[in-house]
Amino acid sequence: PPPPLYQSERFPKNHRTTLGLRAALEEALKKHKVDLFLAGHYHSYLRTCKGVYRSVCDDSGPTHITVGTAGARLDPDVGLYRQKWTEVWLRTWGYGRMTLYNATHMQWEFVGTGDDNDGRGTVLDGTWIVRAI
Repeated sequence: PPPPLYQSERFPKNHRTTLGLRAALEEALKKHKVDLFLAGHYHSYLRTCKGVYRSVCDDSGPTHITVGTAGARLDPDVGLYRQKWTEVWLRTWGYGRMTLYNATHMQWEFVGTGDDNDGRGTVLDGTWIVRAI
């Protein structure tokens, strides 16, 4: 599968692909007021700032979250490109948990399950997605 639209790991070939995907899809995501873009592919966890659009955190696009940490070998520690839109990057096993409270409020949590969390399901990251009416 293609990589996510926003990812900070230093994989140059994939980075070029993400730039092309952004150019092809970002306008449609903004036009249709997409609040959350979930992706896999990378074996790590990443969350962008809220509302990233054209690499700027200005609340005009979706929050992008990559979760590829459910059990496969984690990505090697290749380093990260410096990106202002990267809020959280984790290299540990875990899964995403989404709780819908109503038509406008959703809570997102990344729950760690790796050895460093003793498999207890510790919440390592979280954010709220709130849709304006």
